Amino acid sequence: MGRGLSNDERGRAIKISIMMELDRKIKDHQLKDLDEISEILFNMKSVGKSLHDQYLKSQFQSRPCYLCNDVLSEVKEDFFSKALTILRERRLRYVLGVKLSSRVQELEMDFAISNGLVYYESMKAEIRRDVGKRLSALGFEPEIDNPEAELIYDLDSRTVEVITKSKRVLYLFTRLSRGVPISSWYSKQGDSLDKEIEKKIIVPFIEPSDVRIMDPYPLIIEDMEKDEMEVLGYKLLKVSNLNKSEFRLIMQTKPLSKVYRITFYSEEKIGHEIYEGVQDMLVEAKSLEEAMLKIKDLNLQVISVDLLKAEGKHERIRALLNRRE
Repeated sequence: MGRGLSNDERGRAIKISIMMELDRKIKDHQLKDLDEISEILFNMKSVGKSLHDQYLKSQFQSRPCYLCNDVLSEVKEDFFSKALTILRERRLRYVLGVKLSSRVQELEMDFAISNGLVYYESMKAEIRRDVGKRLSALGFEPEIDNPEAELIYDLDSRTVEVITKSKRVLYLFTRLSRGVPISSWYSKQGDSLDKEIEKKIIVPFIEPSDVRIMDPYPLIIEDMEKDEMEVLGYKLLKVSNLNKSEFRLIMQTKPLSKVYRITFYSEEKIGHEIYEGVQDMLVEAKSLEEAMLKIKDLNLQVISVDLLKAEGKHERIRALLNRRE
């Protein structure tokens, strides 16, 4: 709330509003014991001093912040100085992070809940925002969409740790083997693509491992540098590195329609005969499960399945990323 104002200005405005309301209540004789407001004024620091001195005889005391113990400005300056030193030594595409102690996090959350706060900015967000603005003014603007590192400030130790982020690389792949899954979680024979290349693999969509994939499917591999690979029946071709928004787009876009070639045995003439009852046929469906439902009432024994074509928005996204490189 209060677009264009800093948090210091918002806080001062709230304190002044409270002070004026207290002053009104005192003048209207709505507050009988003025000592009851002393703690409120102490917590308002310099803003509350004039009202305190006007009505109270006790010595004014300036209370430190209940949440940050008045170290927020010092922390921002320290984070800015240390981050600037790092960025001048190593030019990085970076984002900022802040690590609070569990105690401070608990205090902040309890304060927000107990006071019913809806529109507030956390300490972590304020520190990141203010430090990021100052770094940007010197030409070191954070790279939100495609960072290669995160600079994390630890509020307890007052240190900055540089965490290198994984690079997500988009590949297109075909699979001519059967029974070799991408993930070792689904491996029955011990072979899997992720185990073979020793990298983390993310798939937006996939077919069961016993289905050959003839139309290139997308595959995201972390920190892989090779332009192309052939391993365990997989053929992979690098497309591009992905930023955050591109990764999200790829993960959310699925094929609308698929064409499967189903090879089967039947004594009846159902599809295209290959050899003495061995036949095949093309089935269009949204998924393999749907394709199997379409043929379940036919008198046939499935031998194998191949994915021949997948159509949908993912093709256009894939083409755009390919052209970008």
